Amino acid sequence: MATVVREGTTQTKVLIIGAGIAGISSAEYLAKNGFTDFKIIEAADRIGGRIWTHDIGGTSLKVEMGANWIHGIERNPIYQIADENGLLQLRYKDKGLRHRNIFLTETGVEVHSKTVMECDFTYGLLIQQCEEFFQMSMPTPYDIDSVGDYMDVEIEEKLENFMGSERKMREMIFNQHIKQETVVSGCNDLHEVSLSEFGCYEELPGVHYTIPPGFQSVLDILLGKVPENNILLNHTVKSIRWGNNDNDGGVLVECENGRKFSAERIIWTCSLGVLKASCDRMIDPPVDRMFDPPLPKEKRDAIERLGFGVVDRVNLIFDEPIVDTDIFRIELLWDDESYNAENRNPDMSTLWYRKLYSFEVVNDNLLSVAAGFLLEYWL
Repeated sequence: MATVVREGTTQTKVLIIGAGIAGISSAEYLAKNGFTDFKIIEAADRIGGRIWTHDIGGTSLKVEMGANWIHGIERNPIYQIADENGLLQLRYKDKGLRHRNIFLTETGVEVHSKTVMECDFTYGLLIQQCEEFFQMSMPTPYDIDSVGDYMDVEIEEKLENFMGSERKMREMIFNQHIKQETVVSGCNDLHEVSLSEFGCYEELPGVHYTIPPGFQSVLDILLGKVPENNILLNHTVKSIRWGNNDNDGGVLVECENGRKFSAERIIWTCSLGVLKASCDRMIDPPVDRMFDPPLPKEKRDAIERLGFGVVDRVNLIFDEPIVDTDIFRIELLWDDESYNAENRNPDMSTLWYRKLYSFEVVNDNLLSVAAGFLLEYWL
């Protein structure tokens, strides 16, 4: 049965909310199995969600504003799609002679590699210890609940034998690693991450790949099987009425632009952040601005307990090369302790750059980094 419109309401059997990789892959699965009575509605004016490949005007360069690497290959559906269509490239294969990482202070001083290697080794052991609490079902130390608390205690202990500038340099290296870890965990601060659950994250085995044509090419492959008129952009969902309602037990979705959709089923692919924003639990009883009736209590409780952070990507483009040809990554060491002592209550909305931990040399004149920022800095 084809999608129809009755009395101002578009009727379809399946409504997919969100046109990111999850929504598009859901649509591709339906279409390749001969089912096309569905619509995808997307709040943004583009397809892709966290996949966003950007062409740099006047050049052949592409930069990723979102997803950048395929992390691991086993049981990885993105790898399978990219491999079958000849899109892959080993993550470091295109670096040529680039192999050196340099650690620079904010005054431009390069740190000796021996100091860096010692700190890297120690930090790696500490992260492994954090993971083992979950992996080996070990009780966490008394009165230490977060990864941040554990790292504070352990790093301070490791620094006890160092004084003066040597201690300061090691502190900055450890802090740089911790900033990188916040991006891996998608948080603003490791004190927000549970120590007992930290090791539950499973990294898929295998090498890492990039996609030279851009991650967008994976979406394009999936979109090839999805009817173009089944996707509607600029449709922000306002409310979802489901269950026993005046829609004969189906689902009625209303958008901010006034459009309404009636469906037998919906597939929700939006982020946890959208779910969190839809329900105000600070009042009693909680107000659910999205779902009517509200989602079951166990689902609302799970949404509330799960953490949600922000990871942004920063790309710097220069008119000419700015680093030596053998440099692959520039690691940034900020003296946050001295800065905070001199600047009480610094305004992070203007000092966000101090959260950047490194830049990867993507091209001779292109540097890229992902960084985690607290969402409220941008509101």
